[in-house]
Amino acid sequence: MKSKIAVLALASSFISYAVQAEINLSGFASITGGITTSSDEALYGFNDTFDFKNGSLLAIQASSNIGEGLDITAQIVSRGENDWDTKFEWAYVSYNVNDKLRLLAGRQRAPFYMYSDFLDVSYAYPWITPPQGVYDLIFNTFDGLSGIYSTTLGEFDSTYHFIVGNNSDEIEAFGETTKPSMDNLMGGAATFTRDWLTLRAAYFSADVSIPLMSLDTLAGNWNAVGYQAYGDNTRIFEDKGTFWELGFQMDFDGVMVIGEYTSLEIDNTLLGDEESYYLMFSKRFDNYLIHITYGVDETSINDFTRGLPTGTPLDALKLPTQGIIASRKAEQSYVTVGLRWDFHNSASLKFEYTDFSDDINSSNDAGLFRTSLVTIF
Repeated sequence: MKSKIAVLALASSFISYAVQAEINLSGFASITGGITTSSDEALYGFNDTFDFKNGSLLAIQASSNIGEGLDITAQIVSRGENDWDTKFEWAYVSYNVNDKLRLLAGRQRAPFYMYSDFLDVSYAYPWITPPQGVYDLIFNTFDGLSGIYSTTLGEFDSTYHFIVGNNSDEIEAFGETTKPSMDNLMGGAATFTRDWLTLRAAYFSADVSIPLMSLDTLAGNWNAVGYQAYGDNTRIFEDKGTFWELGFQMDFDGVMVIGEYTSLEIDNTLLGDEESYYLMFSKRFDNYLIHITYGVDETSINDFTRGLPTGTPLDALKLPTQGIIASRKAEQSYVTVGLRWDFHNSASLKFEYTDFSDDINSSNDAGLFRTSLVTIF
């Protein structure tokens, strides 16, 4: 019912406004199916039962130029993994100050990654989805202001995208459903393009709060015994988070090489520091493209309790805290091979196999086969 109401509300607003401005509609879709290679494996939300909901989506984007440099854009997305509930992912007003500067206000995509602008548009990149180790921030949109400035720098075309805002979307973390607060989100990305070469860098920071009953209870117990510093490190409340990304793309004569590196740190918490990277090589043959990607994801731990002696009453707090800290450590790698067939001017059929390895816990090793029909319209 919520999905129907959202769609009807959007449609009625377009109809009522059509007498004043032209509405441009576009969209994209991915129908994705996947299955792991063994009954005891799970990866990226898939298991040994062939599933067509996880990873499938349908989106419609509407835009209208209302004159004098003002534009309105809205995008609604229905995802199979959310039982096809409809959600407004974009809803913003933009103003073209001049040929080089554009200002935006409202809900919009944060430019964290190389493919952020079309993160859900699988037709726009080789994979079914971008490498999930790198593209794994708990949110990818924000509510606020941004500016996009385009110019030339020597022989490079350059684009600078700056943002300021916040996010409080509901997420799943530590087995709980919660609404984190990403306040004072600010930062920017710079992209430089020349012929076949694209270079990119991005940096963002925010004050991060994630209310979690399990962590907040444990933090309260640390405070009760007089170890407030340990309690502050256990809960996630107004801690400074920083994220940066480096990326490149080389596309020359049907051969494409893409790489990205990301780093995420949230100070004074037990989450640990995350580093991820991937490198992809692809070759096009007429309407076919084959690709192979190698990626690594690592999380280092911050065991702030290691200086406490063992064999004391504090073990009742130290041991569960260390258990949570240890669970954050990650040393993972994966190889993905895939085939893309552009059988239509606006549609492609993709096949991929991912071999995933967990160097800390081999029981998490998995193989995943996915296929997807992707289109734009």
